[in-house]
Amino acid sequence: MFAHLRIIRNEEDSRKEMEAIGVEEGGIKIMVPKSFHYCIKFYGLEPQDAIIMKQEMLAAGGDVAISQYAIPPHGKKTDALVIGTKTQLRILSMKMKMQYERLNEAGEKISGLIESMEKTHEIVIGKTLRTGKRTLIMGILNVTPDSFYDGGKYSSVESALERAREMVEEGADIIDVGGESSRPGSLPVSKDEELSRILPVIKAISDELDVPISVDTYRAEVAEEAIKAGAGMVNDITAMGGDDGMAKVVSEHGVPICLMHMKGTPQNMQKNPHYDDTMAEITKFLHERAEYAMAKGIDEKNIILDPGIGFGKRTGEGIEDNCEIIARLAELKSLGFPVLVGASRKTFIGNLSNTGVEERLEGSLGAEAMAIANGADILRVHDVKETKRMAMVVDRIVR
Repeated sequence: MFAHLRIIRNEEDSRKEMEAIGVEEGGIKIMVPKSFHYCIKFYGLEPQDAIIMKQEMLAAGGDVAISQYAIPPHGKKTDALVIGTKTQLRILSMKMKMQYERLNEAGEKISGLIESMEKTHEIVIGKTLRTGKRTLIMGILNVTPDSFYDGGKYSSVESALERAREMVEEGADIIDVGGESSRPGSLPVSKDEELSRILPVIKAISDELDVPISVDTYRAEVAEEAIKAGAGMVNDITAMGGDDGMAKVVSEHGVPICLMHMKGTPQNMQKNPHYDDTMAEITKFLHERAEYAMAKGIDEKNIILDPGIGFGKRTGEGIEDNCEIIARLAELKSLGFPVLVGASRKTFIGNLSNTGVEERLEGSLGAEAMAIANGADILRVHDVKETKRMAMVVDRIVR
């Protein structure tokens, strides 16, 4: 007798395996969802709700972990970890939707999270970019004198345009133009200085190259002028918290916006940041910002989320938030929006590999490969050619 562990990566894998065994079509449809196991965490459930959810999930063949203090005579609110296959979760969702309002909402949450994990997206930045089949590459073009890696290299329009040409040739799907450094400890520049740096570059790229352009800014007026010059996306490191007018600009122009998590500001973000649960806090924050964006009239299809690798995240001295974020990236993916990751040449890679910024290519590629495996749709990178080649291989393995 011979047996081995069979890794099922997706529904196509599951279907192929069952077809090879000779399972009939009806059986395949029933069993494919049983191939996937998920854990869903709820926060602050009423004890009655948690106990009913546990009973229904046990009946479906799964389970729900709840606090011992939710059970009588204590009756305290509890977090809950729902554990089961996709089929079991669907059964639970259906049962919850038949209950009173709070449990009905829980049922909706469960079905929504399951659907989000399988969701693909169309991102329109002048042209339509599709996620799901391959990773999109966003090339970084900093037209600043003080960015941590390439500061000063592309400060003239000519040098910036030449680099944009190179990135397009190397396979960039998007070019992200930034006029203010956000490295730890960097100081803000004036609005006029930011505009003077980016507008000529965006216009030159837009006039010559057929490539979607993103503007890396948190200022509404800068975003508006950049869009008029040819940008088709906004990359906002403050998740629209830096300028109350940003939502109006993005909504009126109908462009995508990337909302990023940052603890503090570039000036203070690395001064003793603290998290109880890093990924849970990031996911909750970005959920709230996405809800805010939609409430302000921004179309759901125009929202992209970025966990903010290196922005107010702990690294070194035994605590490494950035690696945990990449390992748990699917939790952010479950919100149902495209996910962008920017790990390129950042400090945590230097800390882990004992390398300076010029020697962090290999570490960057390793982190980015794992980000793809865990759900990243877009990688924001300095090294387009190398990342593109890596992504072509990893996409073939995991998608």
